[in-house]
Amino acid sequence: MKAPAYSATIKVYGKTFRATGKSVYEALENLKHAPIKAMSVVTVKKGKLSKDRVLPPVATYRLFSPSRLMREVALKNTSLLFDL
Repeated sequence: MKAPAYSATIKVYGKTFRATGKSVYEALENLKHAPIKAMSVVTVKKGKLSKDRVLPPVATYRLFSPSRLMREVALKNTSLLFDL
């Protein structure tokens, strides 16, 4: 079985959460955390390539929102920031 191609890491309040997936969207979707409203740093890696993006508090909250629609929109918008 092939290993997941993308690895996503988010740092919030000094804590780090990691997930993997076959695409950037899937890797971000697999990040699990309770909804929080704080600035965060998202890193996505594919092999040796990696990109970091700083998300404002509202974008971080939407990424982990309990609302499915809000979460889907935030996942799509955040995944578009990473063109690996």
